[in-house]
Amino acid sequence: MPRPLRTDFAALAALLCAGPALAAGPEVADLRDLRVGMPVSEISPTGYGDLACREGPARTLSGFGDWRACPADARGLHAIGFSYADGTTRNGTRVGGHPARLTLLVGDDARIDGLVIETDDAVPLYLRKKGHLLGLQARGHWGEDGWTCAERKPAGDETPLGETFVKEECRKALGPKSVTVTRDLYGHQGADPRAFVSRTRIVVAATK
Repeated sequence: MPRPLRTDFAALAALLCAGPALAAGPEVADLRDLRVGMPVSEISPTGYGDLACREGPARTLSGFGDWRACPADARGLHAIGFSYADGTTRNGTRVGGHPARLTLLVGDDARIDGLVIETDDAVPLYLRKKGHLLGLQARGHWGEDGWTCAERKPAGDETPLGETFVKEECRKALGPKSVTVTRDLYGHQGADPRAFVSRTRIVVAATK
């Protein structure tokens, strides 16, 4: 049976309908059926595609079970880039409606030790300008309360976009894992107005 069409977090769809009153805990799915801490062997063999090592020589994988083929970083994590498989989404790989680049981090214990979700800059302007909004959706997905946020000031030629400037990092602990959401929205002085930055980076990491 083919998987139903889906374009975002498994629970984020519910979030968008239900609003911020969402209780988040360690067992909340992080993306579709993926959850940091789960064994790689439990990942569905369908629904994902374009698996390839993020580091080292270019190498494609037939499945997440081939994670050992990707070189480990200094932390002993193996990074696998992936997308949603054809037939499980209408509009490509999107999270919360935003085109996204996805990376799974697998530890030597054969468990998911991390998940990285980044908005894709290589998209049309009207989609790219909304990239910073994914961070707000993500914070709602893991629960609105309990975040510790820090804001940074403009550096170098960074300038507000209109009247708005965002350089924000928010963190939240969820038992055996933590979530870090980084949002950016700004322009560059004297640059083409279309050369603005609007992006989100989400890192879900196992805490040991």
